[in-house]
Formats: sequence, C-alpha cells, structure tokens
Amino acid sequence: MEFALLLRELLRHRLLLIVGVLIAAIAAIFSVYHLEGSKLKARTLQYSSATTQVLVDTPASVLGNVSQSFEPLSARAVVYANFMASPAVLKVIGQHAGIPGDQLYAAGPVDELQPRAVQEPTALKRNVQITGETTPYRLNFNSTTNLPTITVYSQAPTTAQAVALANGAVAGLKQYVASVETANGIPPRSRVIIRQLGPANGSVVDGGISKALMAIVFLVTFLLWCVLLLAAARFRESWRASAILASAENDGRGESAEEETVVDVGAAVAGRGAPVADPGEEVAGRATHKSRGYSPEDDPFEALSVGAQERTPVTTRSPR
Repeated sequence: MEFALLLRELLRHRLLLIVGVLIAAIAAIFSVYHLEGSKLKARTLQYSSATTQVLVDTPASVLGNVSQSFEPLSARAVVYANFMASPAVLKVIGQHAGIPGDQLYAAGPVDELQPRAVQEPTALKRNVQITGETTPYRLNFNSTTNLPTITVYSQAPTTAQAVALANGAVAGLKQYVASVETANGIPPRSRVIIRQLGPANGSVVDGGISKALMAIVFLVTFLLWCVLLLAAARFRESWRASAILASAENDGRGESAEEETVVDVGAAVAGRGAPVADPGEEVAGRATHKSRGYSPEDDPFEALSVGAQERTPVTTRSPR
C-alpha cells in the first residue's frame, strides 16, 4: 500500500522523472568513459592476467635422475622467487617485455612457516604495496614448498601485454642467472638451468565489468533522484500546511482584537447613555450633608463633583 502511494506520488512528477533518467544515464556513461578533448574514451576498468611456471633444474635434469634430491633446488627456487621482485631483475624483465622496469610492481612469495607477525607487512612495505596497486603492470611470484618450481602471475591492461610480461619474467630470470654464473666462472655442469614449463596463458579477468558498472551507477543514481524528489514533495506540502496554519492563527488573533474593540466601544456608548442626576436632588443632598456637619472636602470624589458644578456657569431667564 505504501509503495503504491509512493509510486503514485512519483507519477505526479513525470517531467522530473524524465530529468532523473537523463542524469542517471549521463552518470552511467561517465563511470565507464571519460572526455578526452571532444571524444569519449573508455576507462581502463578491465584487465588481463597470465600465468606460467618455471622449473629450477640442473643440466642433467633432476626430473629423470633419482640419485639427485629436490631439496637443494626447492630452497634455491624460494630464493629466486624473492629475488625476481628486486629492481635489478625487474629492469631486465622490462627489457624483454617491452615495458620500463620502473612501471612494474612485483611481490615475492610468503613463507607459510614463518610467524604471522613476520608474514604481515610493515607500514613501509604496505605503503609500497598500496602505491603498486595503482600500477597497471604487476607481477607476483610464488614458490611451492618442497618443489623446485616458481609460478609467475602477471597482470596488464590487455591479454597480449599480460602474456608478454609473464614470458618476459622467465626470460629475464634466465638472463640474470646466466650473467651471474658467467661472471663468477661457474662450470657448465654446476650451473642452474631455468626451464619454462610451457608458454604463458592469459585471458581477460572480467570482460563484463563495464556493463555491470554502468547498470549499477544508473540504478543507484535514479533511486537517489527518486528519494530526493519524494523528500522535496513532502517538504513542499509541509511548508504549505505550515503557511496555512500560520495564516489561520493570524486571522484568529485579528478577529479577537476586533471583538475586544467592539466591546470597549459598546461599553463607552452605554456609559454615555446613563441617566444624568437632577440638580435639585444634588442641592438637597448638599443641604443634608451640611446639616450633618459633613463637608465635600471629606470625600475627594464629592469635592471633584462640587468643584465642577461651581465652575459651570448657571444662566437664568427672567419671566416675561
């Protein structure tokens, strides 16, 4: 019942509802697009990701040699995964991916065996992470316990860039490790071999985010407009009702004042129409007071009456 009343109230303002639809549509469009000169350009809302794996191996592959242990290579894989997030390696990765190294943000693995206080980032590290979250090119390296593998996760605005970034991370690690081994004169049989387990695969993470965002912004904006419209209508009705009550109170006060004035005027008129005392009776009364030794000065009201009569001239006419 209440919803029907609200709907009827909104339908009374069809023109304003049309204005609200236009405002909601404009807000929805600008949530996904932005003006660049005189054209609309899509915002970078969706992103793509890619992943690949790396095996930290030996020249005579450990996969086919049962006499070799995985443990030394597993520990080395954890070291490499953390080292790949350093600026020196990121610079090499950027060269292979065609992206400047200072535009890359990378994060290494978290050791699950460490205490939680050590796993949680410090204030400085979290500040760096928040800053990196605005970077469109990101890398994340993860190493599985007891396995000599490194999983590379990449993120970029497009799928091609994400795939190139993941493959570039593997190529950059190979180049950096090889350069270190060559600089230190490590014999070929003792060197570490970085093997990529297949090329990187990438895809769009959420292709429908633009449409979903436009729909959400349109609905929220239009609902807010309807609420504002109902509130304004209720306020207008309350304002009118209060104005009518104030006018009625002022009219009532004016009528009561007029009634009081009429009563005062009636009383004055009634006082003017009262009978006037006979002068003969007043003279007889004075004689009585004198015979009793009473003076008009004893009564101030009487004195005022006598004084007024004495000041009034009396004219007499002689008989013809």
